[in-house]
Amino acid sequence: MIKGLYTAASAMNLLEKKSDITANNLANTDTDGFKRQDTVSASFPEMLLNRIDSEGAQTLNSISTGAFLDHSFRDSSQGHLKATGNKLDLAVQGDGYFMLETEAGIRYSRNGNFSLNSSSEIVNQNGQALLDTNGQRIQLIDGEDFIISANGEITFNNGLEGSQIALMSFADQDQLISEGNNLFQLPEEAEPPQQSEAIIVQGHLENSNVEIVKEMVNMIKTTRQYESNQKVIQSIDDNLNMAINELGQA
Repeated sequence: MIKGLYTAASAMNLLEKKSDITANNLANTDTDGFKRQDTVSASFPEMLLNRIDSEGAQTLNSISTGAFLDHSFRDSSQGHLKATGNKLDLAVQGDGYFMLETEAGIRYSRNGNFSLNSSSEIVNQNGQALLDTNGQRIQLIDGEDFIISANGEITFNNGLEGSQIALMSFADQDQLISEGNNLFQLPEEAEPPQQSEAIIVQGHLENSNVEIVKEMVNMIKTTRQYESNQKVIQSIDDNLNMAINELGQA
């Protein structure tokens, strides 16, 4: 009976974490370039119990002690592209991340909602500069129209060529650490990023790859499972209370 309490409690702990991840997915439905997260569950190692009955016979029973969250992972599937008509809105099609200069160092993002700062440098909505393939800030010519090609090369209408926007790919995207605001950090011990073969689509933004209906169904299922385990714990608690306060006094 006590084992049942631990099993139900571990399940509730797992379901609470799954619910938090689903809630974060739903909260970022409208975040450009956002990639949903999912979870992988696992069961605790089974235990062998040696049981001796009233006649002295021994039997081995295998029991499980519940489940836990083994790890979460990022779903890197492509989000739908939406046309905006803004020349500084850039969508990545394929496996690639923009490289940004932040106060904390180099960070990576799929969010291509850019604008110009007072120095005519391309920056994101937090003022963090977009970098080129040489790791330098990208500066545009004031008043000069421009085109950004699929490989990130900037060409001005006067015939001058500008920088080439860096798009980076990673040997293992799961090593990227989410820092919020759609920014990712690559750990120092990870393999260095490489220039990506993905393409840039100018005048477009990549939608989040979150499917609202699917996430809502996951949330409802998780909530119902959580409530079921609550009822299991309540039932076991009632039985223990009866055993202690009623049967124990007989």
